[in-house]
Amino acid sequence: MLKSATEAFLAECVEWNAFDANVYLGHSGTRGVLALEAPELLAEMDRFGIARALVSHNVGLEYDAVEGNHALMRDAHQRFVPAWTVTPDAGALLDFASREAKAARLWFATSHHNFSSAAWCSGEVLEQMQHRNVLALISKSDIDWDALHSLLENFPRLNVLLLEIGYRADRYMNPLLKKFPNLYFDTSMYAAHRQLEWHVETIGPERMIYGSRLPYYTPGASLAMLGTARISDAAKVAVAGGNLRRLLGERA
Repeated sequence: MLKSATEAFLAECVEWNAFDANVYLGHSGTRGVLALEAPELLAEMDRFGIARALVSHNVGLEYDAVEGNHALMRDAHQRFVPAWTVTPDAGALLDFASREAKAARLWFATSHHNFSSAAWCSGEVLEQMQHRNVLALISKSDIDWDALHSLLENFPRLNVLLLEIGYRADRYMNPLLKKFPNLYFDTSMYAAHRQLEWHVETIGPERMIYGSRLPYYTPGASLAMLGTARISDAAKVAVAGGNLRRLLGERA
């Protein structure tokens, strides 16, 4: 029997060895039934052929950094790479220092942990991350463009993955990408018509990293956008997971 178009596409996704950079785990007090615990999240990853995920815990976002990191440990799985939560508070810094961290989330917004990205407030956090080569994950809604520029300028060895940038970001983001080789972005909301192709043609695929925002967005949309993009197979594989593996110090 011939495979359906959907089955053929999902089989192609499996071949990419996709590594999702933008996944949320655990109970959520604000998103209710949309949130998923580890078994259900893994089932969704299987359904879309996603091999691994860089995972933030909703407890760390909505409640407390240290408790969120404990929850990440409790819900650990070999297919999850923890994105630890860290804030400038002494207890959170001490907890973060004890982690063998490859990545960490910085929730600056007033609706999240409400602290400044400026060096006078976050300098100790950012310097520790830079020194330990920890990838910084920042949602665009948590930082404005000028603050991002200052952060990148003050911490030039800190790799920053900007998440959920939206399709209208190019005139802000592209000058930053050209100036700062340590800036990357995810594809979860980068969805204008042929925007992926334009970026690959003008800047290259190395700074773009696949993300879905699972479970609050379906991976089907972001995977389909990547799968139908008129870019080379090598570029698709790099965006789907190779770039993130390289940033985390893993084999591509």
